[in-house]
Amino acid sequence: MDQVSRYLVLSDRAYADAGGVPVRLAYSTRTASTVALDLPTARALEAGDAAAITPAWTGVLRAAQLLVPAGEDELTAVLDRNRQASADRAAVHIALLPTSYCNMGCAYCGQEHTRGGLSHTHRSRVRDRVLRAVTAPETRSARIDWFGAEPMMGYAVIRDLAPRFVAAAAERGVAYSSVIVTNGSLLTTRKINTLIRSCGVTHFEITIDGPPDIHNEHRPLKSGRGSFWNIVRAVRSVLDETDLGAAHFTFRTNVDVHNQDAVPRYIELMAELGFSHPRVSFSIHPVHSWGNDVSAIEVSKQTFAEREAGWLALLTAHGLHSQLLPATVHKVLCPATTRSSEIISSTGSIFSCSEYPLVPEAERTLALTHIDRAGTEPLRPLGPFDGWNDEIAAGTTWCKGCVFMPTCGGSCPKAWQEGHPPCPSYKYNVQDRFDLVAAECGLHVASEPAGAR
Repeated sequence: MDQVSRYLVLSDRAYADAGGVPVRLAYSTRTASTVALDLPTARALEAGDAAAITPAWTGVLRAAQLLVPAGEDELTAVLDRNRQASADRAAVHIALLPTSYCNMGCAYCGQEHTRGGLSHTHRSRVRDRVLRAVTAPETRSARIDWFGAEPMMGYAVIRDLAPRFVAAAAERGVAYSSVIVTNGSLLTTRKINTLIRSCGVTHFEITIDGPPDIHNEHRPLKSGRGSFWNIVRAVRSVLDETDLGAAHFTFRTNVDVHNQDAVPRYIELMAELGFSHPRVSFSIHPVHSWGNDVSAIEVSKQTFAEREAGWLALLTAHGLHSQLLPATVHKVLCPATTRSSEIISSTGSIFSCSEYPLVPEAERTLALTHIDRAGTEPLRPLGPFDGWNDEIAAGTTWCKGCVFMPTCGGSCPKAWQEGHPPCPSYKYNVQDRFDLVAAECGLHVASEPAGAR
């Protein structure tokens, strides 16, 4: 016997293909998968009537976990899945800050930046700690990220350490990936190629906050020069190379009251510059507190979601790639919820949350340990959010009853702790996203109402 999953989101509208056959879209947040259903099947799911679903559909719906075993406690099943993934020691994830300095002075940044490279002693301890984690007997995959401040200010450190990590992973048969989160201003064609081919970088997350005039004002270089054209020329110069492996570039835009009106102009410009490329995707996020007060400039969740729906439509219309609905579930929400992940600050402090390094108060009071005292155990010490799944189960947030919890995972334990519910924008504009998913699949809004027939 089956029951209809509690983690079902249905499109309000019906859509049709060229032949006029109406369907509705069903999104399973438990598997992050979308299924197009005929109207009677959609209506049965909507009514919670598993018995009314024909045998032709049961296999598809069970695979998507839109139908689940009768009597199953789905909240417990999802949280147990998450707990198991968080306890898995096979997947190592370490983020490194190779410098404390950033060459930008973004007003919404909560970090404090100071000049100075890593001492030789600190660098060797970082190297040894990462290598112990990569070569541990249980490790099957390793993700080593470069984070900031601005990691490209520590490019020499990356060049020194990363090839050793890549070689160690290859020698042990450990799958290796690496993300660099950068402002992009110091990227060049040569450096991008070196990061990919020698340093194992598989993903670049680069922040551009609008068209040139807006970006350069919103994210000013401390030198007074602009960075927009340096960034786009460097990335565009490598996109057509045929041997970049799995390398991917995401352009992130942080939106507040000052630049929100310029987002459409930015999207149109990036399309004109040739970034409708399979190696490139775009993401747009509201500015949020990073240990600082951004209340005067942040955009409300509802306003952001409404405007984002239009931006996603514009991205799609211009052939630029973006995530319309989550394609993966959050089994491990973030480094803060698994001891197999950690962030090593340029100060030597080890954290579980990526928003703590270089934030003065957090550096003083919230480090889990210091690398000088970390010992040889590859797992980091327990952090404040390692029991996050238990907190959801206990109802400390409204995630317990939220249909999007399996894909969202609670979004950010730190934000919840600080009293800023971090619910993702798709919670508020999912129906607009369904329209865009349907259009990508060649469907148009049907004239027949969704509940007809």
